[in-house]
Amino acid sequence: MRKKDTVRLGLSGLGSFSVVIANAVKRSKKVELVTCFDVVPEKRKATGERYGCAQEKSFEDMVRRDDLDGVLLVTPNAFHREQTELAARHGKHVYVEKPIANTLADGRRMIEACEKAGVVLLIGHVHRRHAGNRKAKALIESGVIGKPVMVEANLSSGQGWDLTPDEFRWRGDDLGCPGGALMTMGIHQADTFNYIFGPVKTVFSLFNKLYIPAPVEDVTTTIFKFESGILGYLGCNFASPRTNWMYIYGTEANLLRTVARVDRRFDVERKQSVDQSTRLELFEKGKNQPQEIPLPIGDPILEQIDEFADCILTGKKAGNGRTFIPEGAGLDSRRHRVRKNRETCGCGSLIVGRM
Repeated sequence: MRKKDTVRLGLSGLGSFSVVIANAVKRSKKVELVTCFDVVPEKRKATGERYGCAQEKSFEDMVRRDDLDGVLLVTPNAFHREQTELAARHGKHVYVEKPIANTLADGRRMIEACEKAGVVLLIGHVHRRHAGNRKAKALIESGVIGKPVMVEANLSSGQGWDLTPDEFRWRGDDLGCPGGALMTMGIHQADTFNYIFGPVKTVFSLFNKLYIPAPVEDVTTTIFKFESGILGYLGCNFASPRTNWMYIYGTEANLLRTVARVDRRFDVERKQSVDQSTRLELFEKGKNQPQEIPLPIGDPILEQIDEFADCILTGKKAGNGRTFIPEGAGLDSRRHRVRKNRETCGCGSLIVGRM
């Protein structure tokens, strides 16, 4: 029997990260997992048994269900547009894990499809919900650091050594994961930049493939110029020990946000909140020692699932609104090339596009 004021969802794509999403759904009082789908029958069976939900033989069967309000897409990037358009045509709200898509054209079509159907489209950029990033934004807005000057960040991991050439989703083209480490991990920092500092005016990226076995770029450097005039740098690679930091420079003080976590491919159970591993320090002008800023411990994945439910139940707009970067500098996802036309699209998602 359906619970009152509960959003009924289907989960598509049952790889490692689907466990993180499904566990958050289980913790939520606003949603329930009704059914699941994956092209691998064994994964459907395991998920159905673990979470007590139905199993579908196709994504089409899932979105045709009359008892379903929305879908959670945890599928490879290249499938996002097709699945979103199909879900929207059947009146289903859509939550899609970052990035929204591999190309500008696909991202725009997803937005248009959901707007036309009058359904919610929410992109899963969870890092903007982390306590360290939210507190940094609040401190900046309150004037603690004076006026922002520039920002630097890096999000890297040695997980690239586990990626093999036979895993198609890790190819460096639009059918896989163009941009490699930037599209997979660095995009979190890129969305955090957008969240804290606002729209980007121009952006330029350099890519290279140095070490990992998969045929995809494993090191990137990206330079931003924001509409406000401040500048930013984002580094990202798949080949070094894990690092996750952001340094914000202001006219009166600087902020350093670090996250110390074990360097492993996926922590699917997420028994410890990322907020417990986060440290935020304030370096004020004229003081020799930094001040550590206390942070609350939240449940970021649960928060974004609950926000998806709130958008469906109340009609409110998602907290991560749409922002576009106009044409300027950009990148080519092929090795050693640079290409024009890069945008943020949808809910702050950084997209590689061919125009």
